[in-house]
Amino acid sequence: MKPSYTHTNRPTAFALLLAALMIVTQVLMASAQEGGGNLKGSCKDEKGAPMIGVAVTIPGTSTGVSTDLNGEFSIKAAENTLLEFRYIGYKTQQIKVKQNLSVVMTPDNTSLEEIVVVGYGVQKRRDIVGAVETIKGDAISQRKTANVSRALQGQVPGLTLTFSDGKPSRDATIRIRGVENSIGAGGSALVLVDGVETDMNTVNPDDIASISVLKDASSTAVYGAKGTFGVILITTKNPQDGRVRVTYDGSYSIFTRTAPIETVSNSVQWMDDYTESYKGRYGKMPASVNNVLKVFDGGLAGYYEELKKRSVDPTYEKHKVNDSGYWEYYGNNDWHDIVYRDWTSGQQHNLSVSGGTEKVQFLFSGRYFQQDGIYNWGDEDYTQYNSRAKMNVRLSKWLTLDNNFSFMRRNIYQPRVAEGNQLIQRQIEIVGAPMIGACNPDGTWTNAATYIGVACFEEGTSWEKYRKSDVQETIGLTAGLLKDVLVARGEFAYFYNRTSRQRARNQVTYYSGPEITGVQPATSQYRDYGYDTNRWTASGTLTWTPKLGESHSLTVMGGVNAEEYGIKKIYTYREGILFPDKVNPSFIEGDVFEWKDNGSSEYSLFGAFFRLHYGYKGKYLAEVSGRYDGNSKFPAGQRWGFFPSASLGWRISEESFMAGSRSWLDNLKLRLSVGTAGNGLISDAYAYMLLMGFDQSSAVVSGGQPFKYATAPAPVPDGLTWEKATTYDLGLDLEMLNGRFNLTADIYRRNTTDMYVIGAELPAVYGNAAPKGNYGDMRTDGWEASVSWRDSFNAGNHFFGYHIRGAVWDSVSKVTRYTSKNSKLPTIYSQSYYEGMTLGEIWGYRVSGLFESDAEAANWANQSKFKYFTGDWKAGDIKLADTDDSGVIDNGANTLADHGDLVKIGNTSPRYCYSITAGFDWNGIGFSMIWQGVGRRDWYPAKDSGYFWGKNGRSYGYSLPWQDASHRYTDENRNVDAYWPRLRGYQAEVASAVMSNANDRYLQDASYLRLKNVTLDYTFPKRIAQKLRMESLRIYVTGDNLCTFTPLHKWAKNYDPEGISAGDADFASTVGTNGDGYGYPVMRTVTVGINVTF
Repeated sequence: MKPSYTHTNRPTAFALLLAALMIVTQVLMASAQEGGGNLKGSCKDEKGAPMIGVAVTIPGTSTGVSTDLNGEFSIKAAENTLLEFRYIGYKTQQIKVKQNLSVVMTPDNTSLEEIVVVGYGVQKRRDIVGAVETIKGDAISQRKTANVSRALQGQVPGLTLTFSDGKPSRDATIRIRGVENSIGAGGSALVLVDGVETDMNTVNPDDIASISVLKDASSTAVYGAKGTFGVILITTKNPQDGRVRVTYDGSYSIFTRTAPIETVSNSVQWMDDYTESYKGRYGKMPASVNNVLKVFDGGLAGYYEELKKRSVDPTYEKHKVNDSGYWEYYGNNDWHDIVYRDWTSGQQHNLSVSGGTEKVQFLFSGRYFQQDGIYNWGDEDYTQYNSRAKMNVRLSKWLTLDNNFSFMRRNIYQPRVAEGNQLIQRQIEIVGAPMIGACNPDGTWTNAATYIGVACFEEGTSWEKYRKSDVQETIGLTAGLLKDVLVARGEFAYFYNRTSRQRARNQVTYYSGPEITGVQPATSQYRDYGYDTNRWTASGTLTWTPKLGESHSLTVMGGVNAEEYGIKKIYTYREGILFPDKVNPSFIEGDVFEWKDNGSSEYSLFGAFFRLHYGYKGKYLAEVSGRYDGNSKFPAGQRWGFFPSASLGWRISEESFMAGSRSWLDNLKLRLSVGTAGNGLISDAYAYMLLMGFDQSSAVVSGGQPFKYATAPAPVPDGLTWEKATTYDLGLDLEMLNGRFNLTADIYRRNTTDMYVIGAELPAVYGNAAPKGNYGDMRTDGWEASVSWRDSFNAGNHFFGYHIRGAVWDSVSKVTRYTSKNSKLPTIYSQSYYEGMTLGEIWGYRVSGLFESDAEAANWANQSKFKYFTGDWKAGDIKLADTDDSGVIDNGANTLADHGDLVKIGNTSPRYCYSITAGFDWNGIGFSMIWQGVGRRDWYPAKDSGYFWGKNGRSYGYSLPWQDASHRYTDENRNVDAYWPRLRGYQAEVASAVMSNANDRYLQDASYLRLKNVTLDYTFPKRIAQKLRMESLRIYVTGDNLCTFTPLHKWAKNYDPEGISAGDADFASTVGTNGDGYGYPVMRTVTVGINVTF
């Protein structure tokens, strides 16, 4: 029975969300209407459109209001009172007003006054001396992607986000300035949502007001250990006073593959390739095809002749029952067409309600995201619900209380392959010969259908249910102890997560003949992974901004932060499910049983921090910050560390000798920073302790109970403390021509020391491997730059504004100290390190071409290390270069000192990442596009990657159109210039075989340029919206991943350059076992939607 929540609860939950929001709207509607005064007016932009949220104040007083949805304001003031009008991105104006005044705001195209969110505060962009990049929330919400990280890709120079596949729930690997922050403890960018650590992919993109990316130590120092490798600050939208505003955004999306899978479905051609591949491996003809096609009348030779006869004459049936009672199949099936849909769909709905009075403001938002599955069978489904409630209460003139509550629920139902913990692409490769389909002529399941998984998909008996629930509550109190001088803030946040991953595998009956049945798999089983996470954080800050006159500015901030984290992980496994349609631990009878703790832990952090920022005449800027951190993951004597940073800024444009340039030069600033941060993110909270392990048997052996046993403790390092990252940054900010031209550039170096890696080797007689400790150092050098131009003019009596921006960034990381001196060289199957290594190195063999004759093969250097097949090397086989002139092709001891014929042939790290964004706005029409790419990245397909290797892997595996006789060496064409060698099965499957080991001939260029997003929208004139009783109305169409240019598609046509990782991380993702590119496909998306405000 299929799980009910994937459909029956979906409308109910969303209806309840809508109902709750509408009830809240009605209850609070009346309270939002009060306030105002007796002097009224309005504010418009340069295009005549009403401006919402313009701050209207009486200078020198606390009186102030904001314009409402119509751009109107009402303030208690007499006529001819001097009012000040402020709005970010527009010039501040002071005007003596009269009744019904209409104010036209003038754009300030420079970004100097832009308010930027930084650590525990905000700063004006002109005063920033660190490396900080900010993007507005609209750039994220308008993308209509499944999550924030996909929308953020390519938007910020120095921020690299990579994905293993295209699954809507897939998290990104986030790196700020570098492809790997630490080879020891690891560490990703710290993501904070409204100041609280959060998984960014659980956030509703429509809730986001802005994102700030803090990239250097000067910017991140106040966040201590967790901010060592950069911080991403996500600020959600705040409540606004005024009448209640209701906004709805709904969209519908169509998804298709960016790289459709192509394989040979002609059975005769498939059989020809199969027999040639098999003979290349074994030197003889095969006796059967695969695990499900093995009993034939007249043997395989007779079957092949019958197959050819039935292929040329369409009057013949594509099946028969042979003399042994087995079905014989003669179809031309494409299993990817059988298994997968050509397209799938999804939808998003967002609803927000905001309003309030001068004293109380509220905002409620909700999101429903749903995406259908990619299979023709079963009921795959991805669903996510988000809700957020924010409220600000002004308790007095100097005291404000704010509350921020959010809830996220993610439900995923994925069908599973019943035969082992395998992936469906691998199963198709093994038994998905085109001759056989999913169903027999009588409608029963074929063995291929049960082996590949579509039978259990359709019957709903083998599946994974994933449920993730996040609850987060933050309450804060802000006190203006001295108006605009001394501000105190306290904040407490609690986060709870419950994640469960339940898996069931049940038996399905298949028919190999009308009277011949079998079941698959051999046993049924149930697995349950449970995770409970609790985290609380408390922080307090005091910010002092004294009035020192026009020449001096000073801001001093100090604070403390405490955090406690705990996670419980429980794993349960049992075999023998009694009722496949009622999977419940109570209905399982098997003796094979396992229950264990799966890595539970607790730890705590405490830190005290400060930041001092000083400016002299707006041109000389200095900032000093630091944090004293403690981490319970380290021994008592090594838990504490002080990590300082300092930065300087010089606004050259403000110097007197630059006075002649001020008509065109807005800002020219040099930035210099240096700082050290500690990294305490080691995965094992108890790594410094000698611990005995406890476990229990997986089977019940006596007395009806499993028995428990202990394991001896592993050695621990002689000391364990913080990894340290010291960053040096030199930056330039240039802004000219009233903000039209902007240039930002940085170069940096980061030294990461005392990395948590394997130590020096222990004597073999000791019987244990060396423990990890602070035994490694690494250096990362990089640079980044962005340049933009924006302008506007009048076109057809309408404002026409446009912009274009380009960004590029790069970095290289090298290991500068590594205590272990006998480490093996890295391979595509295992990661190792050595002193002097550049991260991402691919070591492999040089290929000198294909052997031109049997004689050349016989007289070449000894390649016996790679010989796994029957017979000798022959013409058309791969000819490896003897780079060390030893007469033997090998990898020596596979160490730096003795690497035989191995050389560096490439690097997996993405290099020269870049993006181009452009757009325009005219007469309600908006257009934008993002191009994103990687200038250099190498990829060597691992063994078991059938989408690339075809029948060079398994003989009975995929047959690829571009590996036919015209593109490979055969005894008939003797084409030694062909890309593909003589066809030998398993030369990309057996671990020792030549293609299974990296070489420069089959190294692929995975660089790419992609049209990441195009959006076209139209905002209806306000008069039309009002006639429809709306405040605003916008319709849009947007597309993601619409086209890709990559050299990868010359010989790896089945791959997307962002989908080349091994396997599917939800099930199995071991390199060399689960197949590169065997994950969820990267999708091309087209979305249409509507946005309306009431």
